Amino acid sequence: MSLYNTTQTGLQAITQALQTSSDNLANAQTTGYKSEDPIFETLLGNQIGDQTVGGGAAVVGLERDFSEGSIIQTGVGTDLAIEGGGFFVYQTASGQQMFSRDGQISVGSDGSLVGPNGFQLMGFNVDSAGNPLGVLQPLVIPTSMIPPTASTQVTMQGNLDSSSPVLSGPINPSDPTTYSYSASVTVYDSLGNSHVVTFFYQNAGPDPANPGDELWNWTATLDGGTTGLANNSGSIDFDSSGNLVIGGTPASTLNATLTNGAANLSLALNFSSLTQFGSASVASGTADGNSASSPSSVSIDSSGLVTVTFENGMTKNIGKVGIATFTSDQGLQLGEGGMFAATAAAGQMTIAAAGSGGAGKLQAGALEESNVDTATELVNLVVLQNAYGANAKALQVEDAMASDITNIQIR
Repeated sequence: MSLYNTTQTGLQAITQALQTSSDNLANAQTTGYKSEDPIFETLLGNQIGDQTVGGGAAVVGLERDFSEGSIIQTGVGTDLAIEGGGFFVYQTASGQQMFSRDGQISVGSDGSLVGPNGFQLMGFNVDSAGNPLGVLQPLVIPTSMIPPTASTQVTMQGNLDSSSPVLSGPINPSDPTTYSYSASVTVYDSLGNSHVVTFFYQNAGPDPANPGDELWNWTATLDGGTTGLANNSGSIDFDSSGNLVIGGTPASTLNATLTNGAANLSLALNFSSLTQFGSASVASGTADGNSASSPSSVSIDSSGLVTVTFENGMTKNIGKVGIATFTSDQGLQLGEGGMFAATAAAGQMTIAAAGSGGAGKLQAGALEESNVDTATELVNLVVLQNAYGANAKALQVEDAMASDITNIQIR
């Protein structure tokens, strides 16, 4: 190999190394970027005696630093960062799986959760407890309105003050002197219209039918009236310890005939969580059912559980983010969108939920920064610049020597 060729390989190798450092510096602010280093190899040159001298150098590959970058909080509900090993799994339009540490997630026009390049984020369906189910698939947020569901159950909880004055006579919701306390709960009809059920409680004193118990009467109204209601009154008993012992679950449902085109309401009542202690009356109620509503926001928690919140306050778990791990991360190949593609050299791939199956944990509302060390790369540039200059000088010397030989005049 000639001197020219040897020096040329050095210049070419250093140029490639400069490109690598430049790429690292250019991506110092790229989310989830992993820095790369060139792998140099000596080329064989001429044989001198029984020894072979070097014939220059070449860059034969890249080694990527897969160490974790700094994690910064963003406060964005769909941003994710991986603490530990693993990659987010994305799917291209052609169906190819790609892998990245970039967790900048948003909702696409079709409801799909997508990365910054528009690739679909992959995950699993979940059961009612949020545990992953089934096979890996794109995570998609519903974009349509959820239909209304009529209320069928009302549960009251809280305390009725045992020191309330004893009252007699029927309860008149329009006359506060006839009842001791009132509490309201919102219910929904089959069309999703909301209605307010208000319970009026009256301390009627000792129950003559059950000595030792305290009797409370109750009456319910719907939207402030009793028209169209059936089974809207009754009584409950508390023992000497303040525990409800009779009437906790009325045998008959509270029925309401509606005139707005919706189906009539039939509500099963449950007062069993009420107490009668010597403290202020404070009670509240809950009911099932919901109004029609559209999705309003999406969030992803530290377990990777994806939850959509609707305008009416309801929430629904959509799925769980999948995390991929490989036997050898160095076997991954940089591909489309700055993401990695799996190769045979990467070894076995395992996809699991965060924190399981070797996958790292997630930080919600956070992103992983590039792991490029800017100071180190700037030093590398200076070193490579000097090396390039030395090789260029060698080329200049070789050129001068060749010129001298050419100019020799044979006498």
